[in-house]
Amino acid sequence: MATHIYNAIEIQRPVRQVFDYACSPTHWPDWHPPSLKLYMDHAGIATSGTRFEEDVRAGGRTGHLVWTVTECQDLQRWTGQATVDNGARLTVSYQFSAAPAGTLFERHLHYDLPNPLLNILNFLILRRRIAEESALSLRQLQAVLEAG
Repeated sequence: MATHIYNAIEIQRPVRQVFDYACSPTHWPDWHPPSLKLYMDHAGIATSGTRFEEDVRAGGRTGHLVWTVTECQDLQRWTGQATVDNGARLTVSYQFSAAPAGTLFERHLHYDLPNPLLNILNFLILRRRIAEESALSLRQLQAVLEAG
């Protein structure tokens, strides 16, 4: 059973600045609280085909993710797919568009859990926690970028 979490926020910075920062996974620990550590060969924007790994603590559970960037359309969209060491699969997509005050940043998270027990836990607890963490992440991204 797939779960979808959507968040959006307007950031008072140009699309280029928001895109470059958000699509550089080495910055994720600065604004995305679940992101604990990244394993990458290089800094900067992760373009299509880039592979990297990440340690996370999301919804109160820790995990190790192996990412592949599946889409990177400059100034428009970035998508990555990951497998988690517990068998879960997830997709994160960022969309960027010009807004009156700067940039509208939209984040879609889709995830599938590997077994009925985790799906029950997701229904009872995890989904709510992950949704709260996602909303906090966007507020922190906004704060980091607007602080300069």
